[in-house]
Amino acid sequence: MQPTYLYPSEVDREIQWRSKFSIVIPIIIGFLQMILTFAIVGLEIASVVISPSKGTLYAGFWLSIFFTLSWVSMFILVCCHRSRKWALYVFFISILCAAAAITLIVLDALFIGDITRCFFSKVICTDIESSGYRRSGIPLGRKVQILKAQLAMAAALLATALLYMLLFILASIGSRTRNQRVVMHDSQTRPQVIRRTEVQEPVQGWKATSVPVTYEPSQLECPHCGTLIKLAQKKR
Repeated sequence: MQPTYLYPSEVDREIQWRSKFSIVIPIIIGFLQMILTFAIVGLEIASVVISPSKGTLYAGFWLSIFFTLSWVSMFILVCCHRSRKWALYVFFISILCAAAAITLIVLDALFIGDITRCFFSKVICTDIESSGYRRSGIPLGRKVQILKAQLAMAAALLATALLYMLLFILASIGSRTRNQRVVMHDSQTRPQVIRRTEVQEPVQGWKATSVPVTYEPSQLECPHCGTLIKLAQKKR
C-alpha cells in the first residue's frame, strides 16, 4: 500500500531546505556588504577629489551597483523567510558581486602601480585636464593610500560573497541528503468526535439503605436497629 504523505513533495523540500539554511548569516552578510559599499563609494569620491583623471576609472561608482544589488537581495531574502527560490536568486547575485569585487581589486592594483597615468582615452584625458577644475593640492601619494583602503574593502566584499555561496551549497547538500517526508499513519487521521453521556448520582445526606442480607428465609434483619424479625411461613 502506497503511503499517504502529510504534505506535497514541494512543501517537504521547502521544509527541509529551511531547516538547513541559517538566516543569521545572510543578515550579517547584508549589513557588512552595505557598510562596505558605502565605504567604497566614499573612498572613490575622495580619490576623484584628489585627481579626477590620474589613477582612476571611477570604478568604485559603477561597480557599487552590483554591491548594492547584493546586500538589498540579502535583506529581501530575510523578509521572504528563507525561501529556496529567492536564495537561489541571491546565489547568482553573489556570483556577480564576487566578479565585481575581483574587478575592483584588479583595477585598484593597476592604479596603485601607475598612479600618475590617465587610464582614459587621450581625448577624455585632454578634456578633463582642460576643463579648468581646481586642483586640491593633495599629493598623489595620499591617493595611493585611499586606493589601498578601497582594495581592502573590495577584498572583504569578495569574502562575504564567497561565504554566502558556501552557505547555499552546504544547505543544498544537507537538504538533499536528508530526504525524509512526513507520512500520515492511522493515528494521524482526523479524530472522531464521540459523545459521552454521564449520569450523575444524586447526593444524599444520609447513608443509603442497603439491601437486607438474610441468612435464613424465615428471618429478616431490621436495617435501623439490627433486630432479627421472624417471618411467619405460610403453610402449604
